Amino acid sequence: MSCNINIDLKLNIHDAALIRAYMFQHTKQDSYEFPSARTLIIREFIRQLDEQIEANLPEDHDHEGL
Repeated sequence: MSCNINIDLKLNIHDAALIRAYMFQHTKQDSYEFPSARTLIIREFIRQLDEQIEANLPEDHDHEGL
């Protein structure tokens, strides 16, 4: 079985932001100059989440209640 199989996830924007914040907190102490392979994968996922959150955030959205 190949590990090169993509999966798609559907999250609401608040859950995506929560997961993104947790992953950032978990990897923020890791090296930016010499990160591990695991850290690189997590940071790429954070980048993708950032892109999707930004693209789907309503213009009139406020952050109260988070």
